[in-house]
Amino acid sequence: MAKFQAEGIDGLMLSLQEFQEIPDDVVEDMLEAAGDVVVDAQKKSVMALGLVDSGRLLNSIKAHAKIGRINGQRKRYVLVYPDGKHGDSVDVTNNEVGFVHEFGAPKKGIPARQWMRAANEACADAMVQAEFTVYDRWLKSKDL
Repeated sequence: MAKFQAEGIDGLMLSLQEFQEIPDDVVEDMLEAAGDVVVDAQKKSVMALGLVDSGRLLNSIKAHAKIGRINGQRKRYVLVYPDGKHGDSVDVTNNEVGFVHEFGAPKKGIPARQWMRAANEACADAMVQAEFTVYDRWLKSKDL
């Protein structure tokens, strides 16, 4: 009959619990790293499509850290989008300008350019890698 003997299983249990309980600051760092990747990708997309006139849309793209409740649990997340007014004398926001460039305005002759969707899809792997780099650094600090 086979016999199974394990030593150090208590340490493994503790390690798995530590693995499960990622500290908030590590989660924030992961989200920030991902947000930085998305901001960069969206800015590159705006430039590549020639949507830079005054630079207001380009310079307004930022990551916004948020905390919300989903199914009663507090969750952290990051939204990346253009922010602020598009000019001093107009009541148009950069978010509205970005929306028009994303989906178009056929009556004004502005085609849909899908700059944000394309950027978000293109940077998905890089975003996950940025988050993993932060996560891996935390795991190594715990000798996991």
